Amino acid sequence: MKRILEIILPIAAIFSLGIGIWQMLQTKTMILPSWFLVAISLPGTLLLSFAFGFILKKLLNSKWQTSIFTSIFVIIFCSIFYISEHKPVYIIIVPKNYVGEVRLFLSNKNDFSINEYGIGYIDMRTFNDGFYPKIIQAGNDITKQIKEYGKGASATTSEDAYSFNHLSFHILDSGKKVDDKDIEELIRIKAIDTARLYKK
Repeated sequence: MKRILEIILPIAAIFSLGIGIWQMLQTKTMILPSWFLVAISLPGTLLLSFAFGFILKKLLNSKWQTSIFTSIFVIIFCSIFYISEHKPVYIIIVPKNYVGEVRLFLSNKNDFSINEYGIGYIDMRTFNDGFYPKIIQAGNDITKQIKEYGKGASATTSEDAYSFNHLSFHILDSGKKVDDKDIEELIRIKAIDTARLYKK
């Protein structure tokens, strides 16, 4: 039995790592690129698994190899990550024919129903922590078509009472002309509801 576990557990751990890495690379976030998350998470997961495995072996005074206990923790951590990735995500609804930059401005409340000018709103917690978006346009999930996400801020004066920090991404269509308006123009035409923006 011991010999079988010594073979099965490391294989299961490697398989779990592979699934975890694949899942992370498929995940688009609003803050960090997915490859960066892998670069940070993978060494951390392996180091923690080894540390916990080593401690557990000592506590149990086991003669089994540390790699067996390390494999157990790798499987546990990867399983937790996999389950967490399948929790409900925020859904961003984009108008049917919209092409260009979508901007989510810092607000007191999330509102991911994008208006005709590509404007939506995001609360402080979600803005700071990032989130896993699901982007829907015309009833279709276009999340995988989004190449990258950005985080920015528009220059404001000391008299401005509102924050113009925002998260953004682009919906591209080579067959259409994109006419992205600047913040001042969007405010002038009331595309941005300043009453909903986060106050400084």
